[in-house]
Amino acid sequence: MKFFLTFCLFFSLAFSVERPRFEDFAAGYERNKASMLNYEGMPAFALSENLLAVLKIPNQKLNKYVKYDPFLNLYLVRTDFSLIATPMGDEEKLTRNDWVGIWDPNKAYIGHIKYLAQNLEERDQLDFNSKIGLLGTACCEMMGIALSDNSFIGNRYLKHFMKYNDVYWGDIGVEFAERENKIYVNKVNKSGQFLINDEILSIDETPVKDIRKLNEKILFAERGSTLYLRVLRDNADLNISVEVFAKDLSKFKLPDTKPKPKITSFQSNLGLSVNSSLNVIKIEPNSKAFLAGFMVGDKILRVNNAEIKDFKELQNILNAGNDFNILIARKDTKLPLSNFNDNLSKGSNSNSDGIFQFFIRLTK
Repeated sequence: MKFFLTFCLFFSLAFSVERPRFEDFAAGYERNKASMLNYEGMPAFALSENLLAVLKIPNQKLNKYVKYDPFLNLYLVRTDFSLIATPMGDEEKLTRNDWVGIWDPNKAYIGHIKYLAQNLEERDQLDFNSKIGLLGTACCEMMGIALSDNSFIGNRYLKHFMKYNDVYWGDIGVEFAERENKIYVNKVNKSGQFLINDEILSIDETPVKDIRKLNEKILFAERGSTLYLRVLRDNADLNISVEVFAKDLSKFKLPDTKPKPKITSFQSNLGLSVNSSLNVIKIEPNSKAFLAGFMVGDKILRVNNAEIKDFKELQNILNAGNDFNILIARKDTKLPLSNFNDNLSKGSNSNSDGIFQFFIRLTK
């Protein structure tokens, strides 16, 4: 018995990985501290030369960012200054014996990865008390962003996060569950091809043995790409091809970050529509602008002797006043004299390019 215990102890020591020291991770902090920033009061971490992942703090928000991902609780920020990003390692290659830690100059946060999350609604877990910071190995490879609840956001999620300007995670409209070491369709949200209890055998010709890898194969798939799944239904093999679409974000009620279309024209209640170049583009029939003599193509130059630079100024003046003397420019081809001999129009206020300028009085 004594020999057996001695053998077990020797075996465990021979194949275990030596625990790194606090000094190893403190040195990692010194090497990589340029990758850790405070951005507008929130913890931020460099992902590339000009991309930051900013961890959202309760009751705070950024004013300028590329996107906010509610699943990761991260802002993606594109900076106008250069960043120094830490080399990313592969957390999937680590075993339960490999040591990781949070790079910190004052305290040791060292342990192992407990398990990797099975889907987007979960977090990768650590087996030690954690804080917000960069999670890495003692030899200075980043493995993700550590959070304060013994969890972390792994690099595989961060790489997908930084790839798109919008919040995009792949979906095929079904959810899976594992039973007796097999993976089945557990819920159908938006798919007419799968049925509950379909057994998933392979995806893109790769056998399915891990629900996490199956979910991530879909999550990280390109938008609009096609995945090929082989399923077992009622003892019959079926081949199903599905197009990947974006995961539904409606439950988060995110603000619309799409740029608002630029306003290129405005319509006055006097029946006058003007574009950004101050050209009249539309006249309402029988409106005051129509009765005053405006025509499509007229260019507005001045109102009440004030030069007009853009249609916003024109809009403000027309809204504020009641009586307007408006200087316009009009092509001679639109003048009543255009069908007569050119000599009749000599002496008029005309430019050499056939443009006439004159005033039109407009009242509300």
